[in-house]
Amino acid sequence: MKIRYKLIAIALLLITSSLKSQNLLTLEDVIKITIENNFDVNIAKNNIQVAKNNNNIGLVGAGQSTGGTVTGGTTGMLPQISIGAGSPQSPLGIGRTTSTLKYSNPASDVTKQTLNSSSFAPSIVVTWYFFDGLKMFATKKKLNRAEELSNLQYRLTIENTLLTALTTYYQMISIEQYIKTLKASLVLSEDQKKLAEEKLKAGVGSSVDVLQTQIDYNNIWVQIVQQQNLLNDQRVNLNNILKQSQDSEFNVPDTIVIQTKPEYERALANTDNLNSSILIGKKTLEIDNLALKEFKANRMPKIGITGNYTFQRITADVGFQRLNQNHGWNGGFIFSWTILNNLTTQTAVKNQNIQLASDNLRLEASKLLEKSNLYKAYLNFTNNLKIIEIEKESVQLASQSLFIAAQRFKQGLSNYIEYRTVKQTYQDAQYQLSQAAYNTKLSELNFLKAQGLLVH
Repeated sequence: MKIRYKLIAIALLLITSSLKSQNLLTLEDVIKITIENNFDVNIAKNNIQVAKNNNNIGLVGAGQSTGGTVTGGTTGMLPQISIGAGSPQSPLGIGRTTSTLKYSNPASDVTKQTLNSSSFAPSIVVTWYFFDGLKMFATKKKLNRAEELSNLQYRLTIENTLLTALTTYYQMISIEQYIKTLKASLVLSEDQKKLAEEKLKAGVGSSVDVLQTQIDYNNIWVQIVQQQNLLNDQRVNLNNILKQSQDSEFNVPDTIVIQTKPEYERALANTDNLNSSILIGKKTLEIDNLALKEFKANRMPKIGITGNYTFQRITADVGFQRLNQNHGWNGGFIFSWTILNNLTTQTAVKNQNIQLASDNLRLEASKLLEKSNLYKAYLNFTNNLKIIEIEKESVQLASQSLFIAAQRFKQGLSNYIEYRTVKQTYQDAQYQLSQAAYNTKLSELNFLKAQGLLVH
């Protein structure tokens, strides 16, 4: 027993030294770096800012006959104010005209007479439709819901990205666990190789056993290198998700911890209330209903007020009128009511009702899909928890068998083929345990995601 524990201790020491030589990436690090650095997450965060920028009373309204866009305009919560001065036909500034006139009486002829003039006519106009069939209020609510929708989409992006990151992260831990087992087997194989050589020198062993122990020793090294290649691939994949340099070196823990229990009824209630895809479907329906109100509001008249102030000054060098100057203001109510607009509003209302029906179907499909995902994850999680307990017992039994087989080989009671078979069984049991731990963790993550609790 002392020899066995000594060998395992040596293997653990090798692993510990390796871990200390590199940066250890914890679960908290993965979550934090993913949320802060990932490209998709940052793009979704930018979309939130765009929706927040759009959600202001200055963009409410617009008065479109089809009623659904955010472009600004005269119908809305804020008035429209414009300042004008001049036009292409009557520009603001000065002018010079050269005239040549020929008459029947040559004494009246005008030859190259230059006329200077100036024109100055600025104006300011204020227009505000304070009633537009309540469309402005529907639009403002729709912008609120659009901002909330962008937050839900941001959360869903985090969940999907985080699930990918954690899947890769725990895959690395699973590989690390198996490498740890292989290194422990390598130490044992080295010991058995030396023992076979000593038996051969003593005349009680076989050269076949010596050769076989060397071959097995080499095979274990090959497996370690292969697993290290897989580990490196997953490290590069995780670096890509975390937006780190592909050659960034880090290590991961060698233990997978299961943190939740599979409770289906509570999970089903959480899925209805917290699942991001379902919440996005519900929010989309709210936006559809508000858009329908916008379209219907176009059937109503629009009432507003308007006012303007103008100043005009025109001068000329010659002529009966040398100066023309006017200034003043006016204001009053304005009213408009589109009675017929080629059935544009009616068509928009019909199409929006169809859109509502389609989004209702999408929501029902999303609910069915997410609840199916939850149930599958629940079944997988429950069964994997059972499997992991069985695999733990198998590892314990395989460990005992390996110790007995090593003692029998050492005492000459069995050949190396028997010992190698038992050792392979031990390696297989350790591998199955690492895979069971990974599968259990993966099903736990999917179980949490379906409930909308992965980010929490």
